[in-house]
Amino acid sequence: MEVKTKDRYKTWGKSRSNRLPNYDYSKDRPVHMTVCTDNKESIFDSEINARIVIDELLKAAKDVRFRILCYCLMPDHLHVIVSPGESALSLSKFLNIFKGRTTAAFRERKDLKKIWQRSAFDHVIRTEENLKGVIGYIRDNPVRKGIVENADDYPYSESFDVEIQRYI
Repeated sequence: MEVKTKDRYKTWGKSRSNRLPNYDYSKDRPVHMTVCTDNKESIFDSEINARIVIDELLKAAKDVRFRILCYCLMPDHLHVIVSPGESALSLSKFLNIFKGRTTAAFRERKDLKKIWQRSAFDHVIRTEENLKGVIGYIRDNPVRKGIVENADDYPYSESFDVEIQRYI
């Protein structure tokens, strides 16, 4: 009995990893991560909720010596460009720390059991042009979604030129 082509090779499903195979995510390279809320629920649509996530993101990065180059927190997801810097920790470890802290903070406030979707989507940024393009994409996210007309008017987005200059 011959196996159909589509049944032989499948690249989707619950067990599929969002990480590149054989890539060392502890390298000092910027990575664009998109972290979505569970069921794309708009949890971060209030200032207090947004501040909790941003504060925990920056605190987690500082605690494990990761570099944040840019972030934009939308009501139902977070875009962030992060690099392990000299920490030698993997991206997964950083993500676990950040998600754990935000989940604990929201559990105390809102009795939410699950905030984040499993894992996160990532894109390793390989060139200076790519880095600049991704930063532009992240900054323009609230404009594309119709939340603001000008990216500079969005209060939950920031880029850190000192960190960006390390990779340009």
